[in-house]
Amino acid sequence: MNIKSRRWWWLLPLVVVLLGLLASWPQLQARLGRHLLSDPPELVVEALPPGYDPAAPRPVYQGPHASRVPLDLSVFDFPVGLGQTGPVDTSLGPLQYPFACNTEEVGLGQPLVDNRLGIGTPVYAELDGVKDKTRLLGHSQDCLLPTRVDYFYKVEGRDDYHLWPENGEPADLAWLDWQGRSIPFVLRVERGTINRFIYVIAMLVDPAAPVTETRSPYWNQKLIYHFKGGVGIGKRQGKMSLGRIASRLTEQLAQGYALAGSSGNMTSNHYNVWLAANTAEMVKAQFVARYGKPDYTVGIGGSGGAVQQYLIAQNKPGLLDAIIPQYSYPDMITQSIWALDCELLEYYFDVTARDNPRWRVQENRGQVMGVAASSDVEHEFKKYYRWARVAGLGLTLPALPPGANECSKSWRGLAPLTNNPRYFHRANHYAPAVAGTDRFSHWHDLAAFYGVGEDGFAHRTHDNVGVQYGLEALRLGQISMAEFLHLNANIGSWKAPKDMAQEKLWVLSGDDSLAEVSIWSDHNMQKTPGSPVPLRVFERNQVELIKTAPRSQGHIGAMAATYYSGHVFLGNTDIPVIDLRHYLDNQLDMHHSYATLSSWLRIRQARGNTDNMIIWQSGKPYDPSDRAFVLLDEWLTTGQRPAAAKDACWTDQGDLIAEGSNVWNGTWRGDVDIGACLNRYPAYRSPRNAAGSPLTGDLFKCARVPVAEAVALGFYQPQEVEPYTAMLEAVFPDGVCDYRQGDMARPEDAELGLSPML
Repeated sequence: MNIKSRRWWWLLPLVVVLLGLLASWPQLQARLGRHLLSDPPELVVEALPPGYDPAAPRPVYQGPHASRVPLDLSVFDFPVGLGQTGPVDTSLGPLQYPFACNTEEVGLGQPLVDNRLGIGTPVYAELDGVKDKTRLLGHSQDCLLPTRVDYFYKVEGRDDYHLWPENGEPADLAWLDWQGRSIPFVLRVERGTINRFIYVIAMLVDPAAPVTETRSPYWNQKLIYHFKGGVGIGKRQGKMSLGRIASRLTEQLAQGYALAGSSGNMTSNHYNVWLAANTAEMVKAQFVARYGKPDYTVGIGGSGGAVQQYLIAQNKPGLLDAIIPQYSYPDMITQSIWALDCELLEYYFDVTARDNPRWRVQENRGQVMGVAASSDVEHEFKKYYRWARVAGLGLTLPALPPGANECSKSWRGLAPLTNNPRYFHRANHYAPAVAGTDRFSHWHDLAAFYGVGEDGFAHRTHDNVGVQYGLEALRLGQISMAEFLHLNANIGSWKAPKDMAQEKLWVLSGDDSLAEVSIWSDHNMQKTPGSPVPLRVFERNQVELIKTAPRSQGHIGAMAATYYSGHVFLGNTDIPVIDLRHYLDNQLDMHHSYATLSSWLRIRQARGNTDNMIIWQSGKPYDPSDRAFVLLDEWLTTGQRPAAAKDACWTDQGDLIAEGSNVWNGTWRGDVDIGACLNRYPAYRSPRNAAGSPLTGDLFKCARVPVAEAVALGFYQPQEVEPYTAMLEAVFPDGVCDYRQGDMARPEDAELGLSPML
């Protein structure tokens, strides 16, 4: 071999490595991203009850309003005694199955056997706490547990709670000062199942007291009900433990507050707020029957926990006496009005209009979408998407621009979870035959309200007919008329549930191949037939070449059902509300601050004033929640709004920025001047707000007017659009939204059985 040929010898190891990587690529793909999945359960739901058919047609719920349907507690035997199982409410109709049990995962052991027909989760004999899988005792379809009481102590220096040992006082026991004397920080904790969900009740006690003792000298006669958040679509019991409700309420437990919570009040398990409200009412009934009636009950919880508080305050008057919604939304269902627009818009920017350099800048997308956007903040899906491009050799998937916006960073993945009946990232909790029979979506979770069509799928409320995406950006001159028309011609919508296919989210949808990943779920979208018409056609005003993607028609009866079933917050509450949050908009967090403003507007709309509501915001990590409890205690004890009950904002270190009635002033209230708090913590909006919909955010289906009328009414001013009227009519053949007329799906208050609170 000559000298010249030896120059390439050094490449041989690299070639060997590359060949090895190519050979092992399928195995590498199978391992990548496994951390995205929850741990597979030891046991799964093996069968459904005989005759249970999730596809059976059901009518939509037509009233009365949830607040007009009280739960008859007299049919239940409270208190539930030690060793007994809590009752199950069937007032909402047939129970939902499959129902995955989580009792073992929170240290409460296997659920009780309730059938020997193979329905539900298997239950085995145990020897010294170890299951003997050769001895099947039966199955549990409802995951019930006997009620029990244990003692837990707080660990010194930490907000952790450990089970009280049998061999004496633990060395790491925390002590606290109680009226001038030192007492051990020990909690009496009652656990069991009520309404099939795991509940927890805790209060400060003397550890020497017997477990049968129901009174505590340390209880201050006040109760806190803790609501938890997350996104869930039902069919699981969920986890509930002392730590899940007590870790951030140590100060209140030390002051003598009793604490209660249930996995049925965790929206990571379901978003059936009627079910959640009945569950909370039953848990409180257990508390009252065993420990006595509290002087008052305060709700607290963030995100979905805040949603529950707003809706339970409206739907169950008297259950809660005051609420502290943290990181709030008014409700979940009105978030879906625009959240399901997110991936439609992202797919348009990333793929359909990727040749337009404007959309390579996230802040420009934010002008159209309304949400916070940043070229410097990234989203987690991007690194997996890059692997997918490698798997497909970069030939089919477009490169993504730098940065992210609230939609791509925080809402990505929620459209498949809530909208696609064939996808559930926890499908491995059910046997394949069970998972293959069921419907997984938010719509089917609430099929008792939304109804099920003859096609076997629950009705949907998402509707974008007539929505002019980017209308405000057009009016402000931030996008051209051609860009506005191109966007609205190609935005499209979601396919009908019956036409949806399994997601392509890689390991999350059970697929080990990265090559066909779709982060947008675009295979489930209704797109422009053939291929999108290029932007230049719109720039040249060539009407004859226009094609449009179909829009979604929501089910009008299902929309009305959201109101009747109490899943829309109408603002109908007069109890004290302290809505507080860390300001996270600049982090593109899904817990955007304008949701609080929406709640304020709805309360004003219903009551004519907002004298029962306070808005507090702060930079992270300062948390004014302890301050909120002190203020509410005075408010509820005296029956008068305290002088200190003022809107306010603080720095991340807790320094007061401003307080008073005008600190949140802004155009959202019709004020020209911007208040000090809104100036420090500016609020963004949703894609529907950026399309002209009001900030209240509670408008499912708009009234529509012909394009010519919209032009005459000045919808596009100050832009001159008459030359594009024909093209507008081609893009919006059914007319455009006229939001001044309100929600066409909302029943009248008289139909809802509600009287104005003015």
